Amino acid sequence: MRAKFLSVVLLSVLFATQQASACPFCYGAKDGKSTEHMAIAIWFLFGAVLSVIGGIGAFSFHLWRHGRTPVEPYQELTEEDLSKYE
Repeated sequence: MRAKFLSVVLLSVLFATQQASACPFCYGAKDGKSTEHMAIAIWFLFGAVLSVIGGIGAFSFHLWRHGRTPVEPYQELTEEDLSKYE
């Protein structure tokens, strides 16, 4: 039973590696138009991800910077006697 299982696993791995090596993008076929278009798409998505991450970082910096500024006197909370509301 174990030998049969190992032989099936070995054959499936061999067939899978043969299919995986059939992709022209993996070899870097530089003369194909589809390879150029794929490279443009990858760079576009890379830029999109970096712009989103940069926006999150810029907003975090904005919150940090404005969180450190002192509060104006008219915005400060005042001490109030709350015992009259009990």
